[in-house]
Amino acid sequence: MTKKLILFALLLIAGINVCNASKIDGKWKTTMNGGMELTFTFKVVGDTVLTGTVSGQMGEMPILNGKIKGNEFSFDVSMGETLMPHKCKLEGDVIKMKVDLPAGMGGNDNAPTEMILKKVE
Repeated sequence: MTKKLILFALLLIAGINVCNASKIDGKWKTTMNGGMELTFTFKVVGDTVLTGTVSGQMGEMPILNGKIKGNEFSFDVSMGETLMPHKCKLEGDVIKMKVDLPAGMGGNDNAPTEMILKKVE
């Protein structure tokens, strides 16, 4: 009986992770403080890997090193030789994102830039 309960709990946790991961798929938009609009296109592979692109006025950049764990996920975007880490959390119908931007791009050495993304597709 105990083995069945443990198995059921593990399957329930795995199901929640897959469900949250599938909600991340699609196009999400935000506007940065300076007015620049960004579109994030997320594609979930399996239930732990994230791929996609980020596009804006500066063109399109691939998402690198994307990882998903439950309703939280992270990825990097490369701007030349600079790698910008992104940490995200899916909360209902929005994604709360924190980005470590370089100082020359409006970043703050003391705190990451925060954005709210809303799904458009």
